[in-house]
Amino acid sequence: DTLYIMESEAEIQRGHTDLSMIVRPDMRQYRVLDVLIEFKFVSLQEAGVDGKTLEKMDETALRALPAVRKKQREAEEGLARYREKLHGKFGDVLRLHGFTVVAVGFERVVFSA
Repeated sequence: DTLYIMESEAEIQRGHTDLSMIVRPDMRQYRVLDVLIEFKFVSLQEAGVDGKTLEKMDETALRALPAVRKKQREAEEGLARYREKLHGKFGDVLRLHGFTVVAVGFERVVFSA
């Protein structure tokens, strides 16, 4: 992409962001957001459900699973940590928007913006 510097597992002050998309300095005149995405995975075993049950589960029940809530919390903590580090590295120029994505098995995804 010509708008972004894209980095996966980029090291930032002894931590690793899952995916960061930082607007290139020469593209800052455009109203484009910098993006930080933190990914987590919950196995079916960790979730305590099988694939068929998971497929039928509504989003509220899916988000309420203890393993999903735990990984979502970890992802949000990671976002907060990396957001601070990215602001330290790039300064106030960032228009950073963060997302968390929690995959539950290979059947479902829970995300937040």
